[in-house]
Amino acid sequence: MGVIKQSGDILASEKDFGDKLLAFSRSISLDWLDRNREHIDETSEFGTLISLFPPLKEICRKGLDEDPQEFFRTLPHTFQTQAAYNRICSGDFPESGLDGDDIRDVCNLALSIASFSPLVIPIILWLHDIGRFEDKRRHNEKSAEMISEFRLLKDRGLSGEEATLIKTVVRHHLLIGTLYTGESSYLSFEPLLRDGEFRTILSNKASIELFLDSLTLFTMIDVWGYHINDISPTMIGNYLEIREEMGQIFAAAGDPSEIRKGLQEKSRKHLDWRLMGYMMAFSKIGKKPHLTLDFYAGMIADGFERYVGREGLSTDWDRFKEEHLDKIDQVQFKYGLGVLIPLTYGGTGKKMHLTEDTKVNPNLFHLLVNINDRIRKEEESNSQSISNALWNVVFKGYPPWNRTTDFHQRLNQPGRIEEIVSKGKVTVDKDEGINVLEIDYKGYWDDIDR
Repeated sequence: MGVIKQSGDILASEKDFGDKLLAFSRSISLDWLDRNREHIDETSEFGTLISLFPPLKEICRKGLDEDPQEFFRTLPHTFQTQAAYNRICSGDFPESGLDGDDIRDVCNLALSIASFSPLVIPIILWLHDIGRFEDKRRHNEKSAEMISEFRLLKDRGLSGEEATLIKTVVRHHLLIGTLYTGESSYLSFEPLLRDGEFRTILSNKASIELFLDSLTLFTMIDVWGYHINDISPTMIGNYLEIREEMGQIFAAAGDPSEIRKGLQEKSRKHLDWRLMGYMMAFSKIGKKPHLTLDFYAGMIADGFERYVGREGLSTDWDRFKEEHLDKIDQVQFKYGLGVLIPLTYGGTGKKMHLTEDTKVNPNLFHLLVNINDRIRKEEESNSQSISNALWNVVFKGYPPWNRTTDFHQRLNQPGRIEEIVSKGKVTVDKDEGINVLEIDYKGYWDDIDR
């Protein structure tokens, strides 16, 4: 790591922390990032960040020692989120490929949150991924824990409402993103009801609106923090629609049972979109004339018909979902797109392109059916699992999707998917109230091009 420069004129006292944080955050631009991306840890700006949050010095040092690759992935991403946020606030973001009309709603969202507190979003962006330096798998929860553990918000002149909002958004910052990609369902919001800090937000309608606005804005910025031109006007509209739907559900603030009921109903209706997500609809929809919602729905229908024909089932799509996928709304796939997307396309080992002739692999349905069956059996017979709770389904041991392997050919072998899912390990995270199913593909594939 480069020498951390503790600039003498940057002192993170309660008195001037806010002004110095804002001045520093607003100084980060995409041009600056282009010049310094490869050596951010050697810049005076990085030293300024450390001086504003001194515990980050040791946190970053440990992160660099333990996983340099992750460190040099996360640090530029963090700075890029700030640069993207500054562009949004300016109302002009040409690097994104969006014009002023496209970005207007996002800009208005940012200005609305800033009118409550100009510090909230910048602090969220600087701290949202610090947990990656200790625990990549649950980095969002870990980031929030580290904010409390290292007292990163103490004596910063923040109100209790500001501090609670920052920590809660950081802890749950993957919710909308994974909902949109299809990795999770609306039920993934249910743990919020058990979050003590969120309950203080839930008690006030204005606080709920502020939380949802902040979470939605963060989700878009987080994407721009990796790929600056990866959000289309269609995606912005979809993110804002999710925000409105969540606002309607959480309007029943005084009745958690009504909120859960609303999340359950949305989850059931959301299943078709989740399957479209495994064809990358979340990033591709609208990018080409044929990539419409109807096109993706037609692909799902075609894949389903070929699956039920292969399996000898006599059922329609709605009845099939009720009988064979009724537990999938409880499932959160943790970093599961590396399996689900190649499986849906059939697995090529190369970058995949969706054409008008692409077919959905029936094994996608078969995998989901077997996961659904395993969850149902566990809830009925296994005393350790929690009935009707969320399930984190974690895929392990699968090949990178840019390698050519025999992985998907092996999955075509009769009984193979059943075997892999049946061997999955079930545990319970009692602290979070969540069941965990680990599905390990190790030993079920070989490289073809060694």
